[in-house]
Amino acid sequence: MVLVPPDGLNASSFIAAKGAELNLAAYYGFDLTVNPRVETINVPTVDESIRDRQWADLVSLGIEWKDSIKAGKQFKLVPEVPEALVPKTSIQSILPGIELPGIELGAANQESIARIPSTPSSQNSLPSGTSPNVIANQSRFTGNSSHLASSPAPAAMNSVAQVMHPHIPSHLPVPSPTLSPSTSAAAGLREVGILDDISTVIAGLERCEGLRQVIEQIESGDVQAIRDRYGPSEPGRRGTADPSWPKYSNLVSKCERIHRVLMQDFAGNKERFFNYFTVPPPATKKRKRGADASDLPTEYFRSFRLIVEAIPWREADIVAERQKAEYLDNEGVFSDVKWGQVWDGKNSWEIWREIGKERYQNTKKKVEDINS
Repeated sequence: MVLVPPDGLNASSFIAAKGAELNLAAYYGFDLTVNPRVETINVPTVDESIRDRQWADLVSLGIEWKDSIKAGKQFKLVPEVPEALVPKTSIQSILPGIELPGIELGAANQESIARIPSTPSSQNSLPSGTSPNVIANQSRFTGNSSHLASSPAPAAMNSVAQVMHPHIPSHLPVPSPTLSPSTSAAAGLREVGILDDISTVIAGLERCEGLRQVIEQIESGDVQAIRDRYGPSEPGRRGTADPSWPKYSNLVSKCERIHRVLMQDFAGNKERFFNYFTVPPPATKKRKRGADASDLPTEYFRSFRLIVEAIPWREADIVAERQKAEYLDNEGVFSDVKWGQVWDGKNSWEIWREIGKERYQNTKKKVEDINS
């Protein structure tokens, strides 16, 4: 006969059993040598739940931001607050019979300012009982008081001052911090460019073949925009990059290396740079029937991809050249003076060509030696 224990009686309840409880466990056949597995439900912690909701809010804010920019509207994280959260009530009506310091002075100031004429005058009359502070303050306004007697400022200019200090006259303008139309419009254009036009920049960079186009893309900031949008947030940390970064990293890196060749090896001299990498027109190039001669390129440059691939070869050949005996001093150490005497201001690319080592990789031919 199988003994069925009462509800709630199981092996877990007998883990710390002693004496008679052990007999009871044996009676129902519980094995206390095996620790029973307790199934637990994976309930998200408070921090995990908060984090999930925060990410969901960020996604919705991003969608709302993009839609607002496309519609030409201003995106606001915080909704607008009404001008007056509480009714404008005089302090004296709230606290009757209690004299607060500053109330009399505020009233006197209000009356004295109202009597200031539009032209400076030393004969301005003051109300009786005006404190010396008001007399001292009057000189601050009489120097240029035309703006005080002019028409009241718009309500948007005065709302802040009137809500916080009801006794300050409404014709003292307190401008609210609003963006000018030109500033907000420019910011909106920049946001639209970041959100939507990055694909256009990428397409232009991928179609870029000419050496001049590469330099223009670098100097216009398009290449840096792609790195900022998709690249790692910190140098050397690939895990912080956008998942699509591997598609663009190779092209961006090549463009940046070409620009370093211009700035470092050619000292930013574009004329010298482009002249060096200019190549003759291809001999097999045939013009299509009816094509205008003006449609043909006026200059031909070596492919920037081939130039980038040749950088390590050039560096290795220059290192080998510097080790020759003609550039060493009496102690067998490389001499910059002797190197300069031989090459007289030529950069490493020009020296590379002079020593007959210049070569470039090509997809059709393994090695293209321009000196052969």
